[in-house]
Amino acid sequence: MNQNYLMVQATQPVQFSSAGRVETTKPFLHPTRTLDSYVLLIGMKGALSITQENQTYHLLPGSTLLLKKGMEHRGLNHSTEPLSYYWFHFYLDDQLTNYVSNKQVLDQMRTTIQEPSSQTFSSTIYIPTYSEPHKIERLTILFNQLLDISKGVSNTYLAASYIMTSLLIELSNQTIEVFSQKQQEQLADHNLTPIIEWMHVHAGQSYSVAEIAQKFNYNANYLSRQFKSKIGMSLQSYLSLVKMTKAKDLLSRTRYSIRSISHAIGIEDEKYFMRLFKKNEGMTPSEFRKAYYRVNLTDLEKE
Repeated sequence: MNQNYLMVQATQPVQFSSAGRVETTKPFLHPTRTLDSYVLLIGMKGALSITQENQTYHLLPGSTLLLKKGMEHRGLNHSTEPLSYYWFHFYLDDQLTNYVSNKQVLDQMRTTIQEPSSQTFSSTIYIPTYSEPHKIERLTILFNQLLDISKGVSNTYLAASYIMTSLLIELSNQTIEVFSQKQQEQLADHNLTPIIEWMHVHAGQSYSVAEIAQKFNYNANYLSRQFKSKIGMSLQSYLSLVKMTKAKDLLSRTRYSIRSISHAIGIEDEKYFMRLFKKNEGMTPSEFRKAYYRVNLTDLEKE
């Protein structure tokens, strides 16, 4: 099955439209239609077959299916057993969304997983077209809250929008978590974990790829190929990622100068650090600090 994801910059809640539950013991065929909203289905009982973009999906108990905005979807055949599933319609700002392939999202998740602070700062969520979440009960709990709230009379739209956003974030987190577990298993199989841990502990020191390889008794080219194969980036790229992670942590919680932070991550050339930071983060260290500085003003007097 060709998998892709709806990537959303969740800087604001999704827009609630409607929600409900299909419950039937009679044969059911999903209608053919093209909507101006997105729809997420969560399977509870039976099987629902739907075709979208010439791909057939089977919504089974414990699975989710995203019906895409502006794309025709249709039922493939009638259900032959008692059928039950949740559904909800929602809207997103087109400027904050983009479809990405399985390979693209895995490359982005690698960075998210390897960089401890990235999930703190990131507003990106990934909604798989089809998935089988390992903690589906967390989604159904949120969905039942959504149904309850949608029947209210006060602030219904606002409350439902936030609950839906929480549900989509939960689905995204479970998607990332599954990938993270698989990657950690791969790392353990190839003895890369001790090297990664050492690099994080010694992020403030200046060392080269050759020095790391020598320390762990590897050929530098071989070790870099192992990183590329198992993590999706070269050893040099991962080394830069580790240093940028430490730099972002210092920028977000201290008032250290840019020069001091550059030295703290083992880069003596402040201008090189600034160029490297902008290349990796798309903004200067000062711009990052302005956006993510987390120390309360009341705490500054105590420093």
